[in-house]
Amino acid sequence: MTPRRQAVFLVGFMGAGKTTTGRFLARLLGWDFVDLDERIVEMEGRSIAVILRDAGEPFFRDLESRLLASLAGRPRIVVACGGGTYAHGPSRALIDAAGTAVWLQVPLPVAIERCLAGPTRPLLSGPEQAEALYRKRLPSYSAAPVHVSIEGLSPLEAAERIADRLG
Repeated sequence: MTPRRQAVFLVGFMGAGKTTTGRFLARLLGWDFVDLDERIVEMEGRSIAVILRDAGEPFFRDLESRLLASLAGRPRIVVACGGGTYAHGPSRALIDAAGTAVWLQVPLPVAIERCLAGPTRPLLSGPEQAEALYRKRLPSYSAAPVHVSIEGLSPLEAAERIADRLG
């Protein structure tokens, strides 16, 4: 479906497993891996929560877009995007121009459970708010050209399924 040298961008809701699966996919393909949130934290020298608190979400989304633009043209790269990256128009345009977006689909209750059990998510205040945010972002996720259900799969199995779908 996509040339094996083109960039792959993993998109989907927080807690879908984009970072973990992305690391396995990059290893499987022998490609480089970039986690957008990790790279932003490195660049800014502060956590996502602090960036959002101090500078706001528009500033954060601009950072994401600038980082995506800097990755344009890099072949053989797997990028784990933040949960809202593909829902941000400028970022989605950059992703679609640079490679293939793959929506990692997991049931919303699974994603919420993972988020509440893991590290704090700055844009997640509880299950009701998470569901509203998911519903708002769902049309954007659905626009990704490749959809892969990874429910019940290990990260390696998920990576293998994605690789198979990409051809």
